[in-house]
Amino acid sequence: MKWFEKFGSIDPRWIYLVMAIALAIPLLKPMGLAITIDQETTVPVFNWVDNLQPGDIVVGDIAFSGPGELGPQVQAWFRHCMLKGVKVVMVAQWNTGERLGYTLINEVVEELKAEGVSAEYGVDWVYVGWKPGGTTTWRNMQLDFWDTCAKADMLGNSFEDLPLMQRFRKWDKATTKGVMAFLSGSPGLPTYTTYFADYDIYVGNVAVQVPGAMNNLRAGQIKGMLCGLPGAAEYEILLNRPGKTVKLMDAQSMGHLWIIVLVILGNISYYAKVKSDSSAH
Repeated sequence: MKWFEKFGSIDPRWIYLVMAIALAIPLLKPMGLAITIDQETTVPVFNWVDNLQPGDIVVGDIAFSGPGELGPQVQAWFRHCMLKGVKVVMVAQWNTGERLGYTLINEVVEELKAEGVSAEYGVDWVYVGWKPGGTTTWRNMQLDFWDTCAKADMLGNSFEDLPLMQRFRKWDKATTKGVMAFLSGSPGLPTYTTYFADYDIYVGNVAVQVPGAMNNLRAGQIKGMLCGLPGAAEYEILLNRPGKTVKLMDAQSMGHLWIIVLVILGNISYYAKVKSDSSAH
């Protein structure tokens, strides 16, 4: 029991060292820990894209500012769209996420090109990006998308020169087969539940927002949801292309396991010390 008593005063650096090792091992050599596919949240998002026809247009929204949990979601979803021949028009409610989203998608584009999959800018996808004006701008996009966006994408290309945009002069139910919004705060989901209530809305959420968004899902306001990093890993598995996110889930699981071990050992150490102090008196 003496060892357990001393555990409470162990140098924290040893704890961090073990944590670093626990996180590094799965990244270097994936362990293939089981990942359960959520039928209520992830599967509807996957099935939506999988059931679309080549040439169908969908809209994606970047409303976050750090790659963290949502970056892998964006990449898995966009890859699925390109593999299915679905056209993607990307917007960005957050100006801080505009360039980030473009970078994330370009990484996938380069991978797809190496595989011989079509992902041509202007034909298969367009990145319109952020436009000033807040939610009012998003509402006006449904009336005249071109004029509202000043007839140009994020890179300064005229919509006139982008073949995909010839089919997307208005953002309405005749031109788009749904919306996928990747969200980490406000403005975010309320933009769509308010102004796009009759559309098929799907979301990618950071983990802390998932409990609140479950109410929207079960009320039918959104049709499906990717939940944090696990949602991205589940999507990769459904796509039969497990990648870096699946590895990250192994690392996350090992990190959680080490925390559980620490909690158990910490409690044993505390009770051992209390018992030792009682015996001394």
